[in-house]
Amino acid sequence: MKISALCIVSLGLSLAVFGDAAKQHEHHNKHVDQHHHHAPKEHSHREKHVNQHNQHNQQADHSHHKKPQADHSHHKKQQQQANHHKHADHSHHMDAESIPSKPYKDGGHHEYQDHKEVSHEDFNKDFEEHPKPSDTVASPPTFASPPTAAGKEKMVVAYWTDWTSSVMPPESIPFDKMTHVNYAFSIVGPDYRPVFETDYLLNRVVRAAHLKGVKVMMSIGGWTGSQYFSPLSASRRGRQTFVNGAIDFVKNYNIDGIDIDWEYPGRMGSACNIYDANNDAKNFLLLLKELRAAMNQLPNGDRLEISLATRLLPFDGPDGIMRDVSEFAKVVDHINVMAYDINGPWGSVTGANAPLGGEGELTYANGAQAWIDAGFPASQINMGVPFYGRSLTTKVDMTTSQSMEAPFSKPVPVGDSNDALWTDPCEKEAAYSGVWKYKNLREQGVVDQYGRARAPWIRKFDRESQTPWLFNPSTKQFISYDDKESLRLKVDYAKQKQLGGVMLWALNQDTSDFELLEVLQGIHQ
Repeated sequence: MKISALCIVSLGLSLAVFGDAAKQHEHHNKHVDQHHHHAPKEHSHREKHVNQHNQHNQQADHSHHKKPQADHSHHKKQQQQANHHKHADHSHHMDAESIPSKPYKDGGHHEYQDHKEVSHEDFNKDFEEHPKPSDTVASPPTFASPPTAAGKEKMVVAYWTDWTSSVMPPESIPFDKMTHVNYAFSIVGPDYRPVFETDYLLNRVVRAAHLKGVKVMMSIGGWTGSQYFSPLSASRRGRQTFVNGAIDFVKNYNIDGIDIDWEYPGRMGSACNIYDANNDAKNFLLLLKELRAAMNQLPNGDRLEISLATRLLPFDGPDGIMRDVSEFAKVVDHINVMAYDINGPWGSVTGANAPLGGEGELTYANGAQAWIDAGFPASQINMGVPFYGRSLTTKVDMTTSQSMEAPFSKPVPVGDSNDALWTDPCEKEAAYSGVWKYKNLREQGVVDQYGRARAPWIRKFDRESQTPWLFNPSTKQFISYDDKESLRLKVDYAKQKQLGGVMLWALNQDTSDFELLEVLQGIHQ
């Protein structure tokens, strides 16, 4: 998603972030799967999520990461999309050294004191309505909207990134194991119109998904793709331009809704982002209401959905974290909470990438409860899980330690076989993501099919966070990740709290037989 990617990755949940122009492959390779995304200590969606791609031909299509982190994009259409690809896989959906992590002005691990809020008045004074692109769009598919899938009352929302189509083409997506597929990403540029360049892939995803009764959502934004959400939401014309673009997606491609991946309303998030701490949340609600009204005017408007990829805790308002987000729940069908990228290279000690429980407010359980306490119905909340882990090099030997916390050194070590040096367009410093896709933990012989570590790696399970971690005594490399055991616990929690379901960043990070996705099917039992 997620992901951040972040990255995300991409990063996605990239670093996910939480995406977007899949034709700029050279940029995609730098992507980090991350997706999607998060809160002072949370980082980063679909990230947005963070898997970086190092070989163009490995995942050629793609790129944004959680948007590519594709989340993003900052300037001219081509450049925007190119930058997205650099995103980490969403999450997401990042770095740190590669991920501007914890990019919050208040706290966090990176301080961006030299970044100032940008005036909406200044930003919008020269803004003019951007005409609809003249380039021809593929004829809209003629297949029908999906019927309601039997036995899928609970949601399983899966992020699929267009830059991974060479390794996971649309027809190979395991639609029988999900209720929604979020197509990542479309990006928003300075003209405020969402764009993407892989309509040929989207048509195939929609066709295959609808045959299995699965809904397709277009994910817009991401870690870097959120740069212009603040000013566009503050402008009547900006909101209208965005809404018109989103409605065009729905009409031209027969998709089932829009997933907005604005990861940090009221906070900077990525270092390039424009934000307004006092008004972002209020303006975001206006945007969502106008999008909902426009959708309701369509023939199938009652079946169209709006979802949000959100950070772990509720949005920020003028007085800090909002205590009441119930108005959002009236216009949004569900939120996908990016409960990952909580600890990483932006911190001072190692910790769980995606803790279920434990001390502090930044955990999967506390995040779910925080949204519920703020008035968002449990049945409309999907808690996000990562199909990737994050690595760091510790300063001490953790062989006999029972604690996940240890001081670490920089730079971030290279992650799995897909990791590579990449440059966040907002950070300008090339770095590794340190991300390990779960499938590569398996394929590169770090863990076996039973979840056991293979020498020289040592596996431990942290009882506080309820997540596994790995340590290599010879290299002092530490990896925090999720596996089948920890995901079962998260699914059980979602069922106990009667949540809407679960979200994952991202499909390409699972094994070829979808070991982790299979665990998420427990939400239906």
